[in-house]
Amino acid sequence: MRALTRMEAALEENTGLLNRLREANVLGVVASCEQGVFDANDAFLDIIGYSREDVAAGRISYQTITAPEFADRDREAIQELIATGACQPYEKEYLHRDGHRVPVLIGAAVVDRDPLRWVTFAIDLTARQRAEQERAALLAREQAARAEADSARERLTFLLRASAFAAATRNRHELLEHAAQLVVPGLADNCVVFLPTADGTLYATSLAHRDPERAPVLAEFRSHEIPTAGPLAIQVAYTTGTTQVLGGVAAQIPLWQELAPGLADTLVRLRADSVLAAPLLAGHRPVGVLALVRDAGRPSFAETDVKVAEEFARRLADVMVNAETSAREHTIAETLQRAVLPGTFPAVPGLDLAAGYLPASDGVHVGGDWYDVFPLGGSRVGLVIGDVAGHSITSASIMGQVRSMLRAYALDRPHPGDVLERTNAAMVRLLPEALASAIYAVLDLATGDLVYANAGHPPPLITTGAGDAQYLDSTTGVLLGACAGISLRGSRRRLAPGTGILFYTDGLIEDRRRDIDEGLSALAAALRRSRARTADQIRAAAESLLESEPSRGDDVCLLAARLPGLRLRVQARPVARGPWPEGRGQRARKRDKCDHPGWVRYDFHAPLRRFGLWPQPGWGRNRCCRGSVPGSGFSPPDQRPAGRPRSRPGA
Repeated sequence: MRALTRMEAALEENTGLLNRLREANVLGVVASCEQGVFDANDAFLDIIGYSREDVAAGRISYQTITAPEFADRDREAIQELIATGACQPYEKEYLHRDGHRVPVLIGAAVVDRDPLRWVTFAIDLTARQRAEQERAALLAREQAARAEADSARERLTFLLRASAFAAATRNRHELLEHAAQLVVPGLADNCVVFLPTADGTLYATSLAHRDPERAPVLAEFRSHEIPTAGPLAIQVAYTTGTTQVLGGVAAQIPLWQELAPGLADTLVRLRADSVLAAPLLAGHRPVGVLALVRDAGRPSFAETDVKVAEEFARRLADVMVNAETSAREHTIAETLQRAVLPGTFPAVPGLDLAAGYLPASDGVHVGGDWYDVFPLGGSRVGLVIGDVAGHSITSASIMGQVRSMLRAYALDRPHPGDVLERTNAAMVRLLPEALASAIYAVLDLATGDLVYANAGHPPPLITTGAGDAQYLDSTTGVLLGACAGISLRGSRRRLAPGTGILFYTDGLIEDRRRDIDEGLSALAAALRRSRARTADQIRAAAESLLESEPSRGDDVCLLAARLPGLRLRVQARPVARGPWPEGRGQRARKRDKCDHPGWVRYDFHAPLRRFGLWPQPGWGRNRCCRGSVPGSGFSPPDQRPAGRPRSRPGA
C-alpha cells in the first residue's frame, strides 16, 4: 500500500508538472490517440491555426496536420512509442489551417498504453528557419559579391594586361596577332580579328583557338572573302558600328542563304554557339571587327562580357590607329633623315672614308643622328658626327638645320672649338628648344694632324690594323643649345699612316640593359678583334656590335676614316769602289759616293714626301739586303759626307 501510495503521489506530481508546462504555453503540448487529438494547449493551436472548438469536434488528427512527405516518419515514431514508450525528437512540417507549412521539432512520450495515448511536445522552428534562410541568403549574396569582385578583378587584370601589351607594341601585325591570343581562353573559346580590304571585303588577319585540333578549322576563315554587308554578326557590327551578340548560331546557319557554301560549312564545323562581334572604330569610322565565339558547353555572353569586349575593342582600335600613325611618322622621319645625310662623299685624295646609318627597329625612334664630310681647302678635311635630342620628324628637321649651320661656320672658322661655339650661339637664338651633341674634327692630310672639339658626344675611337684601339681623350663639353656662351676646348692628335678613326652616335653603345662603360669596352674590343685595314672594315666591325641585339631602341650613325698605309720604296745601290767612269759615272759618284763603309743613299716614293711625314732623301744604313727596314735617315755624326746637311728624322 505504501508503494502504491508513493506511485500515485509521483503520478500526481508529474501530472502537475505537465499541466504547468501545458498552461505556460512555452511550447506546444498536445495529447493524442490513434483516433485524433483530444487535448492541446494554446501554443500548439497557434502553431497549426486551429481552435478549441476544432479539438472538441474531433477535426484535428496528427494525419491531417502533417505534410504528406512526413507520414512515413510519423508511423515510425508511433511504432517507436509502442516499443519504448517514447520517440526521439525529429523535425517535420505541420500544415497550417491557411495552407502554409510550419517547421517544428517534436518529441512524444506514452501516457497510457490501453488504449494507446501519448503526449507530443512541439517547438515552432519558424523563427529559426527564417534566420537560417536569411543567413543563407546573406551568404549567397556574399558569395555572389565575391564572385563578381573576382570577375571584375579578372576583367580589370585582362584590360590592364591588354593595355600594357598595346602600349609596348608598335608593330601592327604583332599587335593584332597577340590581341586574339589575349582573349582566349579567358573571354572566349576562339577569337578572330577582321580587317577591311581595298576590294570591300573583310579579311581574317588574326586568329586564336583554345583547342589546337580545331584551330585549322578556324584558319579557314583566311581563305574566305566575306563581304562587309550581310547577315553575319561581324557584318552587322561593321556596317552599323554597334556591338552584336548572337546566340544559337548553329540553328541560324541554315537561314543564312546568302553565305557562300564553303563559309557555311566552316561555321558548322566550328561548332559555335554564341558570338559577340564588337566593331573597331577610329572615331566614327570602322577599321575592323573583333569577333569572340563560345562553344555550346560554355555560358552565353553576359552583359559584363559585352562591356569588357567593347572596352578591349576600343583600346585595340586606338592602338591600331596610333601604330599606323607611328609607322607613317617613322617612314617620314627616316626618309627625311636619309635625305639630309650625304649620299656620297666628296673626293678626298689620300683618305679612305665609309659611313653607315641604321634606323631604330623599335618604335619611331628616328630623327636626330647625322654625319658629314666636307673639304676645307688645301689638305684639310672636316669630319662631323652629331645627334639632335628627340626622335621625331621635328628632330630630323632640326638636324638638317644644325648640319647646315655647322657647315657654314666651318668654312669661316678654322678651329673646331670656334665652329661649335658659333653653332651653339645660333641654336640658342634660332632653335631655343633644341639640344644636340656633336664632334667636329679637322684632319690635315699633309701632316696627319687631327684637331677636334667635343660638345657632349661619345669620344671617337682610334684604331690600327695591328689590333690596337683606344679612345681619344674623353673630355666633353656642354651640349649644343644648352646655354649661351659656352667654351669648348680643342684637342690635337697626330695620326700615323694606316691609322683609322671611328665616329659614332650613342645608339651604338647605349642600352638600358647595360652600363655605358660596358658598351664602350665592347666597341673597342670589337675593333681590336677585327684588325680592320680599311674604313669599310672599321664600319663593319662597329655594326657587328648590334648583330646580337634583337631590336634597337635608337638609330645609329657611323663615320669611319683611315689614312692609307704608306709603303716605303727603298732603292739601295752598292758603293762603287772605283775607278769611276767619266761622264755619267762621275755624276753618279757625286750622288752616291760615301766615305763610310756600308752607308748608301736611299730615296722614298713620292707620296711619302708629299705627306711630309718622313725625311727627305738622305743617308741611312743599308740593311735592305738582309730584309730589314732601311735606317732612320740619320747619317753618322762623325763621318757625315762633307757638304751634306744633317738629315731630319720623320716629321
